[in-house]
Amino acid sequence: MARLRIKSGTAQGQTFPVSTTPIVIGRDTTCDISLQDKGASRRHAEVFSIGAMSFIRDLDSRNGSFVNDNRITEEMLRDGDSIQIGSTVITFDEQKNSSTADNIDFSEDDIHGFIELRLEDITSANVGEGDASSEKHLRALYHLSRLIADTDSEEHLIKDALPFVTQIFQADGAYLFGRDMDKGNIVTLGAHSPKGNSGQLSKTIIRKVIQDRRALLVTDAMRDDRFSSHESVVRHNIHAVICAPLALAGDNRGVLYLTGGDQTSAFNEQELELAATMAAQIGIAISNLAAQSKRREYAISALRLLLKAAEVNHPGIATRNERIAVFMLSIGKALKVKSPDLDALQLGALIHNYAVMVTPSGSVEPDKVPEESARLLEKNLFFQEVADVINNQLEHFDGSGPRHLRGGELPLSVRVFNVAADLADKFPTTSPLDPEEMAAAVKTIAAKAGGAYDSIVVDALVQAQATGMLILGLDEHWRRLREGGVAAMLHEQ
Repeated sequence: MARLRIKSGTAQGQTFPVSTTPIVIGRDTTCDISLQDKGASRRHAEVFSIGAMSFIRDLDSRNGSFVNDNRITEEMLRDGDSIQIGSTVITFDEQKNSSTADNIDFSEDDIHGFIELRLEDITSANVGEGDASSEKHLRALYHLSRLIADTDSEEHLIKDALPFVTQIFQADGAYLFGRDMDKGNIVTLGAHSPKGNSGQLSKTIIRKVIQDRRALLVTDAMRDDRFSSHESVVRHNIHAVICAPLALAGDNRGVLYLTGGDQTSAFNEQELELAATMAAQIGIAISNLAAQSKRREYAISALRLLLKAAEVNHPGIATRNERIAVFMLSIGKALKVKSPDLDALQLGALIHNYAVMVTPSGSVEPDKVPEESARLLEKNLFFQEVADVINNQLEHFDGSGPRHLRGGELPLSVRVFNVAADLADKFPTTSPLDPEEMAAAVKTIAAKAGGAYDSIVVDALVQAQATGMLILGLDEHWRRLREGGVAAMLHEQ
């Protein structure tokens, strides 16, 4: 749940949860947040949420309301925004749902008594060499390679890899950490702890591995001075730690961190080598997936530039197509569509009427748009990704299109396009999207579920509307996809 935290003034330190019921801020004692601030009006501003989005609205105050030093009338709030009312400063915090990764406890102690293995010395050929466990380790590397090959996004790779690694090492927990290149802090990329206990992990070890590019093995944390004074280590019975470097974007910006709790099966040097090789595989895979995503983003950006140029002959076409892209992207996320397919939905939305985009106004008949767009794009490398939408954009779920395709005869992408395009047409391209008007439009479409529209797609639309995703711009969608996590690791220094 989001909250407001008073940073200055007589109420400094107090926090207030944000909900759908507006929080009124002002000098009046009846306000939800009453400020003893002469610069504040009696009823100065209000903060409220719609779905997953939060907003601040100025209530015609005398001195105005400011967000990040900019005077506002009404503004959507983002995590960390600074609100100023009079001389009072209030911070807006988006509190994420807690998880195992959020509750990790770090120490900052010196480290000693470890074994090192240089990253550049690691090859899969020497893993477990001459030992009975060699076959098991090589099988593990093979299965990890298969897992990586079947993964479509960095998020899914991390989600799938950590349980596998935990099982192979019979570890208490497996974690991926990285260094945010902008802020310099350690960021949790993923965590898997079958017993639900993260224990205490050492930032000192993480930083040393990132800096030195060497995998470390601590054989018994229970006897190590770094950990012996921490009650959480005793309670969670942590004995062994492996920390291996994770190369991201050609640089060592993260680690794979394993914890073990059974003295009888403490980690050994061969497992250190195996973990280091696995970390290298995972790092390369994450970097490759991120690069693919970046290339697709460049392609979409180029198409948006083409749309802007098309505005000269077709005013409003860029806004409409981008709104369809946002709606399709939001519905696709609610349907849990895989990342490459989400990109295809965006591409289809942006260029479904390509023949109109590249020709003078009125030169292409509406019923010829699919045919002409397909003809112009058929030799393009990404045409196959969007062919369904382009060829069937005039078809409808109820069979009312020119070819009378209905229901399941239409690909999912076309059924999503039906809903997204019709929703976009309910809003003038010259006006911004209003949350209340959006809710009303979605309600109208929902009433036709099972008839004009696919019920499954409509349910996803309703879910997307409840989270506030439909009123975001395409740039904001991209910003949210990029912020934090793996994306932060891949920023240019």
